[in-house]
This record gives sequence, structure tokens and C-alpha cells, in this order.
Amino acid sequence: MPGSGAAAPRVLLLAPSAGPGGGVERYLDAVEEALLAGGATLTRLEAPQPAATPATTVASQLAARVDFARRAAAAARRLGRLDALVAGHPDLVKAAAGAASLGGARRVPVLCHGADIWRMPPADRALLSRHPLLRPVTVSSFCAGALAGPRLARLLPPGVPGAWRATLLAEGSRRRPHAPVPTVLSVFPLADWADKGVPTLLAAVATARAELGPVRLVVAGRGPAPGALHELLSAEPDAELDESPDDDALARLYATADLFALCTRTRASGPRPCGEGFGTVLLEAQLAGCAVVGPAFGGSREAYQQGVTGFTPSDESAAALAEVLVGLLRDRARLTRTGRRGAEWAESVTRPEDHVRAVYQALLDSPPVTSPDPARPPVAAAAAAG
Repeated sequence: MPGSGAAAPRVLLLAPSAGPGGGVERYLDAVEEALLAGGATLTRLEAPQPAATPATTVASQLAARVDFARRAAAAARRLGRLDALVAGHPDLVKAAAGAASLGGARRVPVLCHGADIWRMPPADRALLSRHPLLRPVTVSSFCAGALAGPRLARLLPPGVPGAWRATLLAEGSRRRPHAPVPTVLSVFPLADWADKGVPTLLAAVATARAELGPVRLVVAGRGPAPGALHELLSAEPDAELDESPDDDALARLYATADLFALCTRTRASGPRPCGEGFGTVLLEAQLAGCAVVGPAFGGSREAYQQGVTGFTPSDESAAALAEVLVGLLRDRARLTRTGRRGAEWAESVTRPEDHVRAVYQALLDSPPVTSPDPARPPVAAAAAAG
């Protein structure tokens, strides 16, 4: 048994506020689940979500960060010597470094997910580069390259929380007849619609309609959706918006779509950098049996098998995306076969027991204390720090 006779590792996880939802939350949920399944004693401390109002000031945001850093340090001191203090987002790097110094921790992995790498303030980047305990951990080779300046990063590709994975696989296993009109689906936090390439997707779908006839477009994700997105989609034929679907509804959207498309723009500089570090939604769509189209650039090519379970446009233009969409939507039977291959591949690369071992190696430099049981997902909950 891996780690037999070893003491349970003690881990404090600093998690960002819930924010707009999406891959970061799923990523952290899977990490937390894996740590528990491998036998760790885990305490989670979640940063408060700032009030998104015009009255929110820079001073109040700074005060909230200082208060969270204080609470993180208090939790670390109370828990004693930690095997790992995990910062779940680069925004928490200062709080993690301070808590580790005051409370004691053997290592401080900092989880970096994508666009947050380019948006990291220079002071935080310098801290990540120089602090002896901090070590970046990221989701793809693309992101590891972006972090090569601060420090060589370890790779920990996303896992999928057990219950959510089971829901997706079950929904995808249901055989359904083709709907009369093919459906293209895109899922992302709705506030990020511009960075996620919605205008380009709309233009590409319009080209597909001109060549093939009616094509339904569904945009879904954590809301509320900005008014500009409502206006954009309401002006389009056969375009629908699904705000904050629950997991059952989201799994059905994945399983009933003919094709999933994620069109994230990649900008590593400028006033608002953006990019896709991995694209967990691509894995989710494949688990539900849906073929996928990923962004032209970024780290998403590690989220599917190019030409087998998913496809990539040659660039970020609407013309390049339309070429891929038209080629795939012409043959819906082929898309169904591609989706089935995607489900088989995604199931094989998201097995919980494999993710447990990967999490322990990346974050703790050790095997799990207890052998992960693929038939029994963990039911214990992490303790919440006060």
C-alpha cells in the first residue's frame, strides 16, 4: 500500500472567493477531493468575495486582503507544522508566504491556472520567484512556459470531481436521436464573454448557417450575463443563453450538443491579458460524449486529442473557425463517433485514483498515505478554518 504506516500529511488550502465560477473552482474541488482520498488532514480557508458594487474602493479591497492574510497566518499558527500550505490562486501568494513564515510550512505550492499568470502584479511575480518555499504548480505545458521566468513550474493537469464526472459519464451514455437542427454549445463564465470569443463564434456560426442551413447556438455558464451579451445573442437567429444551469442541466447540454466550441482569445500583454491555460470544459464536454473544438492558441491542445476527439482552427479568425465548424457539422454521424471516442479518452485521463497520485506528487512530493479506491469517492469534508 502506498505510504503505508506514514502519518497523515497536514495541509492548509487557501482558496479564492467563488467569483464568476468555472474551471478554477472545479480544479480546486478536484484537488481537495484527491487530498482527502489520499489520507491528508485538510483545512480549507476561503477568501471572502468582494462586493461587486460601485462603492467598492481600492482601500476596501486592500483591507479585505489584509484581513484574509491575518486569518491565514492565524490558521497556520493554530494548525502547527504543515506539510503543505497550498495557495489556490496567484492572488493569494502574499497571504500564503506570510502564513508559511509565521506558522511554519514545509512547502507552499501556488496553483496557477491561465490568464492569472499574465495578470500577476510584478511584486507577486517577484515573490513567487524568490521566496524559498513557494513553488508554482500549473495546468499545462503552455502555462509552465509562461511561468518559466519566475521559476520552473510543476504540472498538475485538471481532475474532475468524482460526482460531477459520474454525472457527465452517465448523461453521455444515454443514446439520443439527432435533433432536426444541429447544436453548437459554448460554456464559460458569462462575464468573460468577450475574452471567450463570442463575437467570433457568432460570425463563424453565421457562415455555417449560410452553407448548411439552420444551426442552433447555445451559450451557457455562470451568470448573470452582462446586458451586452444578452443584446448580442438576442439579435441572432437560433441563439440561446442559459444562465447558471445546475450540474444536471449543464451535463444535459453537453450530452445533447453536436459540437462544443471554446474560442478563448490569447493575449499575453496589454491592459487585460487573457488566454486559456487548459480549458476544463473541454474535458467535461468529452466526458459527456461531445466532440470539441478548442482555441487556436494556448494550453487547450492538452485537453483533447487533435483530429481524434477534438479539432483546432488554424488561427483566431471567424473564417478559420467557420472552416472547422462547417467541415464537422456536414457529417453528424461522424460527430457522434468522434464524441464516443472523446468519452473513452476523457474517462481514461480523468480517473480519480490517477489524479490522487498526481496531486500528492505535485503538492507533497510523496505518494498518498492511503490507496485511492476508484469505486469509492471520498465522503469526508475538509475542515473549515475559522
